[in-house]
Amino acid sequence: MTHPATVYSLSTRLLHWSMAFCFIGAIVLAYFVIWVLGHDHPQRLPVLNLHWVLGLLVGLLLVPRIVSRLRGPRLPAVPGTPLEHRLAHYAHLSLYALMLVMPLTGYVGTRLPTDFGLFVVPSFKDTALFAWISQTLNLSWEAFEKPFDAVHRVVGLWLSTSVVLLHALAAGYHQWVRRDGTLERMLGRRQRR
Repeated sequence: MTHPATVYSLSTRLLHWSMAFCFIGAIVLAYFVIWVLGHDHPQRLPVLNLHWVLGLLVGLLLVPRIVSRLRGPRLPAVPGTPLEHRLAHYAHLSLYALMLVMPLTGYVGTRLPTDFGLFVVPSFKDTALFAWISQTLNLSWEAFEKPFDAVHRVVGLWLSTSVVLLHALAAGYHQWVRRDGTLERMLGRRQRR
């Protein structure tokens, strides 16, 4: 007789924590640039480049993350009310939406290339796709980039931070108040029966 899994697979856990590190790191670096460095600091662009690297990694890791979520085994739900389960579902959908919207708007709204050290990702304005969009819609880079940059800034500074904090608070609530093993499942610790 097989027992249902009590922890997420290693690949799911690695994707979760890698993306969490990149996503939170990108948020922290954005706030650091805004609150500490300011617009004219000589380290602003190197720090922003690291922010861009982390953001692009979130976007790249999203594909295997979604595949893992859709194809991987489902763990049994932790005890809770239907409302709690619905809220958890919408919270996770919000996180996935942010993991798509933030890298996409960040990349499209950035005028400089992203240097990964071993290779450089060209800025969107230097791609054939933007050249086609610009020519087809008769748009300048500034007109095209402005709404993407605005969405990235507003969603990044307010919504992303709020949703990530709520996710962390929910994990803490499950760990220390409910004591239902939710966090252990993502840490890879088997629950004691």
